[in-house]
Amino acid sequence: MLTKIRRIGNSQGILLSKAMLDQVDIEEYVNVEIKGNAIMIFPATTNPRDGWAEQFRLAAEDAATSDVENLMDDVPNAFDDSEWTW
Repeated sequence: MLTKIRRIGNSQGILLSKAMLDQVDIEEYVNVEIKGNAIMIFPATTNPRDGWAEQFRLAAEDAATSDVENLMDDVPNAFDDSEWTW
């Protein structure tokens, strides 16, 4: 099927017919890969953002209960290893 590449904002894209998307069971999300000289489009098995809201909520709770002053204590650095003296 010959189709034209269209300008979409600062990007470019193609339109796929509903019949074509139904035939390969694509609803909303896809995985796009480059293989050689081809662009391959596959149905996504999951929403790429599934679980994000819960992870952000947990991170916010953890940040609220953690000791922010000691956040970097376990991260080694060159200054602490070679230049700092008591």
